[in-house]
Amino acid sequence: MRNSNEIVIVGDGFSAAIMLIHLLRKGVPAASITLIGSGVIGQGNAYCCSSQSYRLNVREDLLITFSDDPSHFARWAQNHIDDPKAKTEAGNFYRRNDFGHYVSELVTNELGSRQLNHIPTKVTQILRKGDDWILSLDNNNISIAKKLIIATGNAPPIWPCNVSTKLVSPVWLHTHLVENPWAGDYLPEIGADEDIILLGGGLTALDAINALVEQGHLGMIYVISPRKIFPPVQASWQRQREPKWPKKLSPRGLIRFIREYLPSADVASSEWQGAWEELRVNLNTIWQQFSSSQRLILLKRVGWIWSLYRFRASPQTIASYKQLRENNQIHFVLGRAKQIICTEPNIRVLLNNGGEAVGERIINCTGVRVDPLLSNLISSRLVIPDALQQSIAVDGNLRVLDSNQKAWENLWLIGPATMGSLGDVVAASAITKQAEQLAEQLAEQMKMGV
Repeated sequence: MRNSNEIVIVGDGFSAAIMLIHLLRKGVPAASITLIGSGVIGQGNAYCCSSQSYRLNVREDLLITFSDDPSHFARWAQNHIDDPKAKTEAGNFYRRNDFGHYVSELVTNELGSRQLNHIPTKVTQILRKGDDWILSLDNNNISIAKKLIIATGNAPPIWPCNVSTKLVSPVWLHTHLVENPWAGDYLPEIGADEDIILLGGGLTALDAINALVEQGHLGMIYVISPRKIFPPVQASWQRQREPKWPKKLSPRGLIRFIREYLPSADVASSEWQGAWEELRVNLNTIWQQFSSSQRLILLKRVGWIWSLYRFRASPQTIASYKQLRENNQIHFVLGRAKQIICTEPNIRVLLNNGGEAVGERIINCTGVRVDPLLSNLISSRLVIPDALQQSIAVDGNLRVLDSNQKAWENLWLIGPATMGSLGDVVAASAITKQAEQLAEQLAEQMKMGV
């Protein structure tokens, strides 16, 4: 079966939903848009979670879906969410699935009585034929796009090392090796006295910790990570001033300026985080001025520090971590996983430094993987990888670059996958700006008959 469509959006999470919303707001007819994604539009991997313990790691005023109405979600949350635990001294940190419901409601309201062609499946391959894009779907159908927007968001995690599963039953394996924990549906199966291994020490691990504490976990939790540190708790920070950036910066100069600008205060203080957020305002512009080799240098030198302080945690999750620490229920095992060996009823993780961890269940908290759809595009030589070799390259107008570094006129990428090309594009506000920018471009093209 082949369908020809004017505009196709690939994805079903926040990036895809906010793209759809802003196309509709700009007057693009719903009948000209097709969205391909297997989940509920607007929820995707990040917000489809079943766990009520998974919380947003930013306060409600930072979740911006409309640049001209930045407090829209905050008002909606006040009227629609009953969540007393959300309130903290640093602001309201709501449940992730509540934000997913909000975005889905935005889509419904924006569509009104209009019908959207939503194909509930996944795109497995993208090819070129003439001026069109040919999309292979995992239901064995084909879809044709005249204009194609890739908005697949963050690809779910996969095991970062070899997993040995000999001599174990499939049922046990399915329940005790949690490869993708983002939905949180594994939590009810965990016994209170089990020893749990968390593979990774970022926000996903903190999600699991908060959920385990809230369901009264009594067993040990082992965190495998290269460093004995979690992201700091969010403070009630505010931007107070604008940095006076030097005119010409090398990667080394950028690092030096950031160090000099940040105050000698605790990283969990409002003062330090306010200064950090002041720096972030112009970092994308500076990032785009660097060459590919300079970007790689920055990633190798300070990538882990950036992730640590950029993705701060909600006060609720840090409180749960502190509770485990006070009860001597949590232990860091330093190193990187080399092999996971399942020997029912236990799981052993062998580390690159010769150490090991043993538990009854393991949860993969290593975070985002490389998107296989984007990898396939690179392999087909229709596009080129970005500077970080983790996604595909785009220009400043979100147009994907071909093998000659020339922008395709009818292929765009928005969302976190543009980070290597454009900088820090993870927050809802940054993705919203991309969607608004691209929606305006496409609405103007359609008016001109392009």
